[in-house]
Amino acid sequence: MQTTVTIENLKCEACKDAVLDLIAKSKGISNPNIDIEKGRMTIDYTTHNALEGLRTDLDQLGYPISIDPNIF
Repeated sequence: MQTTVTIENLKCEACKDAVLDLIAKSKGISNPNIDIEKGRMTIDYTTHNALEGLRTDLDQLGYPISIDPNIF
């Protein structure tokens, strides 16, 4: 499954790299495509639990995301 999320506080390449590093360690999340200017990221995910885990991890890192509520 694929979704696009909005990422808060994403302002530079270092921010993007921090998010990509976290995703590389996340199970069930792959193929991130981040647009810094729009503050959006498209990802593939295997389960809703993986997506919720990513939301929690990014929030703790200081990059909260908004996920379309219609996917749950």
